[in-house]
Amino acid sequence: MGRLFSRAFVKWFFGLFILLWLLLYFTHRRPLFNDPVSAVLFDREGHFLSGRIAADGQWRFPEGHSLSEKYVKALLLFEDKRFYYHPGLDPLALARALAQNFRAGKVVSGGSTITTQLIRLSRKGRPRTVSEKLVEFWQALALETRFSKKKILHLYAAHAPFGSNVVGCEAAAWRWFGHSSDDLSWAEAATLAILPNAPSMISPQQNRDALLRKRNSLLYRLYHTGEIDHITLQLALNEPLPTSPLPLPDLAPHYLEFLRKKSGDRLFESSIDQNLQQNITNLMVQHHQALKSNDIRHLAVILRDLTTGQVLAYHGNVPSNNSLDGVYNDMVQASRSSGSILKPFLYAASLDEGLITPQSLLPDVPTWMAGFHPQNFDESYSGAIEASKALQRSLNVPFVHLLHQYSIGRFHQLLRDLGFSTFTQEAAHYGLSLILGGGEVTLWELSEVYARFARQLIRQEVKDDFPLSKGSIFLTTDALRQLNRPETESGWHFREDRLQMAWKTGTSYGFRDAWAVGYTPDYCIAIWAGNADGHGRPGLTGISAAAPLLFDIALTLNTGRWFSAPLTELEEREMCRASGFPPGPFCDSLSSQLCLLHTRNEVPSCRFHQMVRTDVQERVTFPSGCQAPDSVVTRSWFLLPPVMAYYFQQKHSDYRPQPPVYKYCSTSQSVMEFVYPPDEAIIYQPATYTGNLNPTVFELVHQDYEAKVYWHLDEKYIGMTQGGRHQMPVRELQAGTHSLVVVDGSGNRKQRIFQLEKR
Repeated sequence: MGRLFSRAFVKWFFGLFILLWLLLYFTHRRPLFNDPVSAVLFDREGHFLSGRIAADGQWRFPEGHSLSEKYVKALLLFEDKRFYYHPGLDPLALARALAQNFRAGKVVSGGSTITTQLIRLSRKGRPRTVSEKLVEFWQALALETRFSKKKILHLYAAHAPFGSNVVGCEAAAWRWFGHSSDDLSWAEAATLAILPNAPSMISPQQNRDALLRKRNSLLYRLYHTGEIDHITLQLALNEPLPTSPLPLPDLAPHYLEFLRKKSGDRLFESSIDQNLQQNITNLMVQHHQALKSNDIRHLAVILRDLTTGQVLAYHGNVPSNNSLDGVYNDMVQASRSSGSILKPFLYAASLDEGLITPQSLLPDVPTWMAGFHPQNFDESYSGAIEASKALQRSLNVPFVHLLHQYSIGRFHQLLRDLGFSTFTQEAAHYGLSLILGGGEVTLWELSEVYARFARQLIRQEVKDDFPLSKGSIFLTTDALRQLNRPETESGWHFREDRLQMAWKTGTSYGFRDAWAVGYTPDYCIAIWAGNADGHGRPGLTGISAAAPLLFDIALTLNTGRWFSAPLTELEEREMCRASGFPPGPFCDSLSSQLCLLHTRNEVPSCRFHQMVRTDVQERVTFPSGCQAPDSVVTRSWFLLPPVMAYYFQQKHSDYRPQPPVYKYCSTSQSVMEFVYPPDEAIIYQPATYTGNLNPTVFELVHQDYEAKVYWHLDEKYIGMTQGGRHQMPVRELQAGTHSLVVVDGSGNRKQRIFQLEKR
């Protein structure tokens, strides 16, 4: 009978225990806290970068991953010595509290534990009644069935009040002591252990003496329990209390706002390097002093690790305390006109396509295409220029011709494939201006694309998804490495720390945006300078406003190594020395050039060398079919079209134009060429700012510098010109279709049909 009773009792006991445990486990399943949290940003090493106060005006950091060991030891000794041994309620503490309250005749001690205090915090300061206390006890027991002791400590440390508008141990460490809770001293840990006990009555700002006594008492207890030695005790006792909350660091405000927009308020552990972020801040402040004297108010910088693409530094604007300056605008994310900054991608794509080689010639002459009249920055022309030099000098006209060859639609798609999301219109919307700033980019995407572009050169594996070959990227990088540097970098070749960097600048129309991007095998740096409201300034160019900062930043980085050539994609090839193209049948001088081994199409051979028959003195030319005297010389001649030849000769004194055709010979070869107007073009008569019409100036060039040219407009003779460059101004010109005919003294004839419209 006794055994049966004993077994039944055990069953009932365990049944009730399990039932009680289940009741506790399923009690209070909702989250303990739903308070808004601060947005906080840490760097790659856990250093605090920036923070934003929570929506309710409290500095409440999100729950972290670790707790200060010193803080935990001080907290448990002060609040709950048997925390690891009780189930949420401490019977000994409760008994002691009852005895103290009975002797005092009032409530002087609650016998609370960390767990019950956590429950009280979650219930938002409800009245301290007996019934409320019982609810707290029950929920504390329930909480212990759901969470580990470590989790409960984390929750308490994240939500305990620490005076002023500071909630949580980590926020308190930064606000009261200016550093992370991981770096707390014993005196600081003891202070933070005490503050939640009565934060409205005892804090560093009020009742400081009482706080100091409590802190020192706790330090002595830590000494007597063996947690600290005598020297540590004395040092801790000598530490002063903080006086007021400290301002939080704000090294990356724009990056934090960028992350908040994407993910809301939370804890962000970033790839930012605090030291690099601070160094770049200092450099930006220095350069901004010079820029703002020219009313250039804003700067943005982003630095990426080339290997991973991770952001190492992010400055959406120049640091300033003046909100009226527009410094809160994040210019890293702002869409701005690209200027010339996209030219390297067209250059690389054209190499892959087989349109050019690094030394092949591109036209650089006055150009009108579909109503578009591009001009170089200095408004001069070279006639013809090597493709790599056109890239290095960022000449607009050659790249407009190159874009026309490559096709606007294909380049538009290439930009999207590279990762630009800002080209949302159809290709026709941008036209040929796409390569000169007709579209917009963000500094964020620009740095991302350039980093991916350069990263192909350090990848071992082949990536088929990247739209440009390693070979074309290397040749482009090699050209960008040889750009003439800004004046601040003069003499860089002679420095021991001479920096090798591929870099490119860009300037938007109207001097509104200045760009500079540079990369090495380790880093990619991208910079924008300008005004957030878009107003332009003289001197707001990539080379003067952005490039000096680019090089100052690069010099602070460890960038000693350089890219290795992808030898499986390149080869040395004999090319025409004069034109840079594969030699044609009449090329008479070759030079070795590093080229792509494979291109989508075969690179066209040189078309500029022709066999020419002249007299012995090379004064006249005898075309084929024209009877020549016995004493003729046949030789290869480098011949550019007349307009290209005219401008090319101005920059190359050694260029020898073809001698004029012998006067008794006829020829179908073009000896003169219109510069303006284009054939079948729609033109507008220029006007002054007062509205008066200026003359329309027609222009052509002739191969023979001494030639006379006779001009006829709509079958009426309007004048004669003589010289290498012929210009004919016409003031009285009616709207409509016109015919312009020119004839030289040898009877060579050219015609242009054009449409004149009034503005």
